[in-house]
Amino acid sequence: MTRPLRLSFENAFYHITSRGNRREKIFYSDRDKEVFLKRLKEMLIKYSTICYAYCLMDNHYHIFIKTNKSNLSQGIHYLNSSYANWFRNKHQIIGPLFQGRFKSILVDADNYALVLSAYIHLNPLRAGIIKQLEDYPWSSYLDYLNLRKSDMTDPSFVLKSIDQDTFKAMNKYREYVSESQNMKDPIKESYHHIALGSATFIERVKEKIEHLGRRREIPSTRFQSKHDVDTIITKMTQALPIERKRIFDKKRGNLNRSLAIYLIKRFTPLSLSEIGELFKMDYSAVSQAAKRFEQKSEVNHEIKEVMQKMITALKEV
Repeated sequence: MTRPLRLSFENAFYHITSRGNRREKIFYSDRDKEVFLKRLKEMLIKYSTICYAYCLMDNHYHIFIKTNKSNLSQGIHYLNSSYANWFRNKHQIIGPLFQGRFKSILVDADNYALVLSAYIHLNPLRAGIIKQLEDYPWSSYLDYLNLRKSDMTDPSFVLKSIDQDTFKAMNKYREYVSESQNMKDPIKESYHHIALGSATFIERVKEKIEHLGRRREIPSTRFQSKHDVDTIITKMTQALPIERKRIFDKKRGNLNRSLAIYLIKRFTPLSLSEIGELFKMDYSAVSQAAKRFEQKSEVNHEIKEVMQKMITALKEV
């Protein structure tokens, strides 16, 4: 079977879906959904991606995102594989969690952002899981109505297309979603499940496809993140402050080294093997070191304070 065409380039908007293998559940509990959202947030930061809307269902998920770099496949692969690894380990499951490759549809955000966000948010209502959307915590709908604070989604992009006044926009959005409960599936209106948009937008996509020729995916060079190893190490030496050599000291219990590994894993596109080469350790040890540091931060106030201080400093870069 031919792989679906994947168009990947800078500043592109996508509707992403991924289903459980054989349509089985990918979330067994609220805890699973919490972990997935945590992995999603990590992906957004690590791959310089913006999330405008999401909805988690028991056997699949929807996200509406914008990739600032040409790195769609890398980002979603990180999201799905990191969550699947955690899920399999947690529930002692063997085999693939997700059904094949994720599905991506290029979106004409100027004309379809409002429609798509409503379609995504209406999923649990259409499935009969809840009677009103405000009762469902596993979508970004509550963020749109300012009923919950989130630093993961950006509702303003869609809301400003309705009204420049935020309060009016939220009320109009609630009304729009309520009136759209019987809306047609916009994905079915997409061009060969490749692109969703106006006639002009589709024509531009066709031109890209024609230029693409026989290749199944527009080649994308490995993107350059605004965060690199030198930036992170320099920020650590300035913010903590400590000498650079202390960060790389292999002395047992060196929390500065563990913090650096955690930050590099979270904020850069480097693989575990590449991080391992920097710190002269096995790739699996890199993963464990980052995980142990995060666990320590959850129970140790001082470690958490230092970690948050560095995260804030890096977000300001």
